[in-house]
Amino acid sequence: MKLFQYCAVMLFSIGLMACAPSQINNHQPVTSHFNAVNPTLNIKTLFKEVHADAVFVTFDGKSLNEYGTNLNRADTAYIPASTFKIVNALIGLQHEKANTQEVFKWDGKPKFIKSWERDMTLAEAMQASAVPVYQTLARRTGLPLMQKELERIGYGNMQVCAQVDQFWLKGPLTITPNEQVKFLYQLGKGQLAFKPEVQQKVKEMLYVESRGESRLYAKSGWGMDVDPQVGWYVGFVEKANGQVVSFALNMQIKDGDDVNLRKQLTLDALDKLGVFHYL
Repeated sequence: MKLFQYCAVMLFSIGLMACAPSQINNHQPVTSHFNAVNPTLNIKTLFKEVHADAVFVTFDGKSLNEYGTNLNRADTAYIPASTFKIVNALIGLQHEKANTQEVFKWDGKPKFIKSWERDMTLAEAMQASAVPVYQTLARRTGLPLMQKELERIGYGNMQVCAQVDQFWLKGPLTITPNEQVKFLYQLGKGQLAFKPEVQQKVKEMLYVESRGESRLYAKSGWGMDVDPQVGWYVGFVEKANGQVVSFALNMQIKDGDDVNLRKQLTLDALDKLGVFHYL
């Protein structure tokens, strides 16, 4: 953990920018002490070594698998935090509240993360996990349509509040890791109740990197306005043959180290499961 403690300050903002490819290229596994034939033990050991209260869920369209140190989290509902940007983009593009070429202007005011202080497209804001851009999109959608769409697609508990730009950050909207992977699997296969071209555009926003013929798509989330704080890293891997395996890491966030661990734990877990190998 000393390395993570040293890096916590320097990588704080990078921890929020879940999809940036530069965060992956030089990544090394958190641990090397694994049983080669027991992925369940491997992942539990991985999480234990960094004292993570976490669950990792995968779904291939048939089998739902849960790993980690706290499997109860798999069916426990949490705020989606910035993983909701996926749904926000789907709804906004479906109803033409924005398009992929539009540039959202920075208002010139200081933001929580320095990298948010610039003009961005929806794709760039997805990569940077820029909350203000997606709050603007949600305000354009409006509460009535947002509520209707969440009910139409059955996302989480489908609850919004009076503030259309806060309900995924502070509640009342919640979703379980098991619900996340089923939703993301459908996105990976293009089977959601949205136009195919809309699903493809949002999918492209989530692209992280390729390894061999496998492609990784992902989004992070950090619920810092709830107690205890919650961290997410969710997405799917697409194989050359069209096979999709979706995943969701859900963990309690206790400090800056945990923020930076979300992505690393996910990549290590995907490698140990044989879903997305290190090259």
